[in-house]
Amino acid sequence: MTTSPTAPFENPRAARVWRLFGDGRMVLMIALALFVFLTVLYPLFQVVWRSFIVEGSLSLANYEAVFLRASNFVAVWNSLWVSVIATAISVVIGTLGAFVVMRTDIPWKGALSLLFVLPFAIPPLFSAMGWVQLAGPVGLISQGWRAMFGPGPVPWNIYSATGIIFVLGVSNYPLVFLTVAGALQRVDPTLEEAARTAGVGTGRIMRDITLPLVKPAIYGGGLLAFVSSIDNFGIPAVLGMRAQFYVLTTRIYEALTVPNMPLATAMSVLLVGVALVAMVGFRRAEGGRSQYAVIGGKSTTPGIIKLGRAKPWVVAAIVLTILIVVVAPLFALVLTSFLRFWGAPLTWEFLTTRHYEAIFNTPAARRGILNSLLLAAGAATILVFTTALISWLNIKGRVRGAGTLDAIGLIPFALPGSVIGVAMILAWSNPPVGPALYGTIWILLLAYIMRYMAFGLQTSRATLTQIHDSLEEAAMASGASRMRTVRDITLPLLRPGLVAGWILIYISAFNELTVSVLIWTSGSETIGVWIFLMQDSGFTGRAAALAVLTLPVILILYLLMRWYARLEERRQKRQG
Repeated sequence: MTTSPTAPFENPRAARVWRLFGDGRMVLMIALALFVFLTVLYPLFQVVWRSFIVEGSLSLANYEAVFLRASNFVAVWNSLWVSVIATAISVVIGTLGAFVVMRTDIPWKGALSLLFVLPFAIPPLFSAMGWVQLAGPVGLISQGWRAMFGPGPVPWNIYSATGIIFVLGVSNYPLVFLTVAGALQRVDPTLEEAARTAGVGTGRIMRDITLPLVKPAIYGGGLLAFVSSIDNFGIPAVLGMRAQFYVLTTRIYEALTVPNMPLATAMSVLLVGVALVAMVGFRRAEGGRSQYAVIGGKSTTPGIIKLGRAKPWVVAAIVLTILIVVVAPLFALVLTSFLRFWGAPLTWEFLTTRHYEAIFNTPAARRGILNSLLLAAGAATILVFTTALISWLNIKGRVRGAGTLDAIGLIPFALPGSVIGVAMILAWSNPPVGPALYGTIWILLLAYIMRYMAFGLQTSRATLTQIHDSLEEAAMASGASRMRTVRDITLPLLRPGLVAGWILIYISAFNELTVSVLIWTSGSETIGVWIFLMQDSGFTGRAAALAVLTLPVILILYLLMRWYARLEERRQKRQG
């Protein structure tokens, strides 16, 4: 007769503790709790606490400085109204694009869907640079305008609030497109079919039935677009700082360059407050979850609207939109990387590869490329490993407190990148215990871990919830240890989610700018920082060349992630 591992303990609580420590779950839980504390809670505490400290005493003076100084108050207001209008543009483009691609008989759905979400894989800084090459004072469109209407100023100014709003809007609409497209695929079409049978027109069906059903997804995508807009640094920096138009992120950057850390901490806390208020507002506007609960768990085939005579016009409109907001800025970026100087005539004698040669001949630029490759890989690997363990303890291990770690790990997802950058400086410039990491490359690694922890948690949790408990229970009932069960059953089934999470984190960290530009130092430059510095210093051709060199890495990984996701979907369908 086999003796129960809890036999030495008559007290049930003591037996439970023995089980937890006996198979290592509690030891693992303690280690992961320490990891989450050091990478998330401790830095955030530093930001909030230091924002109220003036000369060693609690005070609101830092916040008074934000609002009493006109430039700071204006930056807060600029962040709000610019982000609201940019979000409206994103919602319009993303929602209409999702409806057309998912619910009409438009051709080339796969290719159009890929092109629509392509800006999601392109860093906002690159988009801003591309639009400068297109619509800047000597951009391609500006040169074409002067060729047709004569010399003189063009009737637009990309270096303005209008330029920032436009580029933010066309950069963030994929967030709305993805959420709305997913909701449209899950909507049960029986209500639409019933209305159509009753003689209701297509326009009214879309307005009164389909649109309300996907309203939560529209609000959800709008929330993501708003948070992304108010968090963005690259676009307002490239298009706004030259025109003395500041938002919160660029004012925080300016405060840190002075330096004025107390002011930066106060503005960081305000930025968090704005993001949280926006989240609450969007959730309230979204309404109750059961208000339009007709999305069931059964498989559905959404109704397809036949465009008829309007199909050529709709196709033309979609293709034109993609050409304008996706292809044109990328083309301009590539072309600029080969021009001898910015604004040079588009002739063969003014084309050159010297900008690429300068990149490879600059040790600091090569170091930036290497740093980004290593930091992105390191952050992705660490996060995939640790977040998978947290999710496993929460969902499969059922260890008390693991759910709290999961919730804490999601907090940075709602935090603007500028706040994370300030948190890293405060936490690791002079920590109470251990070495000071500020000024080293390790602080960038910690910053990426904090910022992208939510990505790993989301992908690993989503995959683990699809693995039925009976598989592990059957293995353990057959005599397999918990470790062998995890190794031979759970891990192989979890692998698709781990791969998708690794690629997603790598893509995001590879060209990260908002956090990096606040905490980089000589020797720890990254690709994003170098591109921004060269663009800001007037080396437009070199900045474009470095951006072009990084695009293939991003696009290949993005396409690999989509291919792998579809491969796993087909495999699951075959097994189902």
